Amino acid sequence: MDCRREIRRVAFIHPFQLVMRRGIEAYIWELTSAFARRGIYTEIITWDGPVIPPATLDSRVVIRRAVSSRYFQSAVATPFLLYFMFRGKFDHVFVNFAGYGEGTVLRALEKIRPLPFSVVLHYPPALVPHRYAEFEHWSLQRDAANIIAVSQHVALQAEKRFARKCTVIGHGVDSMRFRPSLEARQLIRARLGIPDTSPVLITTAALEERKGIQWVLRALPHLSEGFPDVKYLVLGDGSFKAELYRLSQELGVTARVMFLGAVDDVASYLAAADIGLLLSRGEASPVTLLEYAASGLPVITSQQPPFDELVHPEWGRCLDEEDALAVCHEIANLILNPNARDSMGQNGRRYVQQHHTWEAVAGEYLALVG
Repeated sequence: MDCRREIRRVAFIHPFQLVMRRGIEAYIWELTSAFARRGIYTEIITWDGPVIPPATLDSRVVIRRAVSSRYFQSAVATPFLLYFMFRGKFDHVFVNFAGYGEGTVLRALEKIRPLPFSVVLHYPPALVPHRYAEFEHWSLQRDAANIIAVSQHVALQAEKRFARKCTVIGHGVDSMRFRPSLEARQLIRARLGIPDTSPVLITTAALEERKGIQWVLRALPHLSEGFPDVKYLVLGDGSFKAELYRLSQELGVTARVMFLGAVDDVASYLAAADIGLLLSRGEASPVTLLEYAASGLPVITSQQPPFDELVHPEWGRCLDEEDALAVCHEIANLILNPNARDSMGQNGRRYVQQHHTWEAVAGEYLALVG
């Protein structure tokens, strides 16, 4: 007899959904839209903040905002989370953290209206061990119906820490939004004053040391010798910004680099580029990687996990990010071989369309919790 429950109402609790613009927030915007397109009532329960939901968010996704407080935000938000969760009568809840009121609320609801919930891990324990300790403090890793990891790299570490099986469900990408576009390419290049013939590299990432933008900067002096018109677009903001500015000046490549800050229309900037780079470490499963591929860009990444499981040689290259000459050599090869570059871009786009749609990701979630 099939004892599976029909899932009609779900909630995603993520305190930073309206506060930050990282991969995890992009993931939740897209996944909740995919749920809503399937006719499932979907709420995002979050703190209030300055971020405006993307225009691509499905109109049927409901956002519940906890009141913003300058001090003691977690304590102030917890009663709101409890109210939203109690009123929502959800069939399933997905949590990404435990220390921002989630643990308190789920334990309180046990005595009133227990809710099935799943823990979704967007980060390996080696990077943020305190987040895993918060799950353990509230025993959420023990009582969750499922633990979902966004890559095998995260799952293996989490299984060792939590002593239970994780289910791997990776990222999706909107290949209608992220796609090659001659119109966008011309528009962005004209806006930035970049000739159509100039090679353009791009990285979209928070400006943090672990994101590896400094390794691209260190390759640029070597690359500029053969390609004096090369440009490097950096989309993002963060605490490492001043150090990256200083390094670009020290290396004499300020004329080659454009720090553009956080932008809303990332897809258009990717369409304007020729090669996507992400020489980072400490990643879980960066959605940026799939956005590059969907945009028809060949991808160059570091040799750090999880790229070994995510990047396929038909559309990407993994290399020693700290070897400036190796980075330069790989970029130069792609610039000099437009046919190979185009072939890799087409292969990458085909790959994400076959394996990484948000509809497929939503289907995996529902198959797991239904």
